[in-house]
Amino acid sequence: MYLFGYGSLINLVSAQKSFKRVLKQEDLIPININGFQKVWNSIENINFDGVDVNGVFLNLKKSPSSSTNGVLVKITAEELELLKLREKNYTCISIKASEANITLDEDIIAFMTTNEEKIAKKGDENCFIPAKYIDILTNAFASYSQEFIKEYSKCLKDYPFDIKEGTYTFSDPVQNKFAKQGVDSVKSK
Repeated sequence: MYLFGYGSLINLVSAQKSFKRVLKQEDLIPININGFQKVWNSIENINFDGVDVNGVFLNLKKSPSSSTNGVLVKITAEELELLKLREKNYTCISIKASEANITLDEDIIAFMTTNEEKIAKKGDENCFIPAKYIDILTNAFASYSQEFIKEYSKCLKDYPFDIKEGTYTFSDPVQNKFAKQGVDSVKSK
């Protein structure tokens, strides 16, 4: 099965944290998907330098006249289960293979926040976009073409929430393990 990654999963170092196998940059295939756009509205409960806040992260939004880019990763059923722990507040959706700009033999899975309680609205209080999350996204750019970067950068301006500097962790320890520490972090201690 294929997974469409459009946030921290475009970053090889970040993506690796949710996989037992060693990923290579070639495993992250640049792709465009029709019918969706990236938006800043997915709420995750995070602890920011000792204070609980709503972290706002990238999400997908259905938009018939739009397209967005990211990466495609071939995954196993076991890997999907680990990724669900990382992306715990996102719903697993299916995107038709025909919406991709490359030929695929099966549909694509993506994570999208659909629970209204986890969707930030402009003006919501105690909602911040972590600067370190933006760094994860932009630090991946060295591995991609200028065309990919130009398209991806469209979501990195006109932020709907304040950007907050500092270190954050996910409030849910399991989610934090699979997103920040890594799937093998327990073994390595």
